[in-house]
Amino acid sequence: MDWDYPVYKPKKAKPETGSVGRSVARALTRERALEVIAGDDPRPLLVLRECKVCNGTDEALLKGGADNEKTFLLARWFHCVKLPVDVMEEDHPFHNLFTEDTPEHLFVCSLDGTNHDALQSDTSRVELWDSMTGLLAEEYEKKPQKPLKTITRLLDKMDTVDQRLAGLIAKREAVLEKEGPKSRKLKKLQKDISKAQEEVKGYRAEISKVSSLKLKADRKKAKEAKKAKGAPAGA
Repeated sequence: MDWDYPVYKPKKAKPETGSVGRSVARALTRERALEVIAGDDPRPLLVLRECKVCNGTDEALLKGGADNEKTFLLARWFHCVKLPVDVMEEDHPFHNLFTEDTPEHLFVCSLDGTNHDALQSDTSRVELWDSMTGLLAEEYEKKPQKPLKTITRLLDKMDTVDQRLAGLIAKREAVLEKEGPKSRKLKKLQKDISKAQEEVKGYRAEISKVSSLKLKADRKKAKEAKKAKGAPAGA
């Protein structure tokens, strides 16, 4: 998972005469906290808070002993944010992101906090996928189901070529060890290896192209307007 770990640095309080200014620890408003963790990334948010049990792992999102490929693939269209255990402390800058009576372990939402869907670590995989795909359909011009199927198919094909490539490389190493670098077999093996590498490269390019979903124009405009509003005059 490609996680972002945002850190908020509070402004220092104005020092009194003869004293040094100190940073004031306080919880930001939910709106401001969302702005900080979103940064310049226009994608919808997937936010995970760590706990003492899952600290340092992705277990609250990824289910152990089962297929997590679909979760990984859907996550590429989210800005994935991980927050520390102490986010539950009342003076933590991002504390107000978790407003449920029983604080959720993770949630997905739009940049402005709408379409918020609270999820727990024991949420079923199907519920998780429904939540993720539902928000993606709201945020992007195209629904994710079709590109998801295409990417899965391309990954399967690439895995097959990867296995063939690994076999060819192992065979080349065996020939080198047994017959030396002057073996006549090496030329054909290297040709087959290069061909397989080009196939893998082609599949990766296709996957990258299919993955490039466009955010809805209104989402992009709202983000740009908000950024411009906070910019200094003349910027």
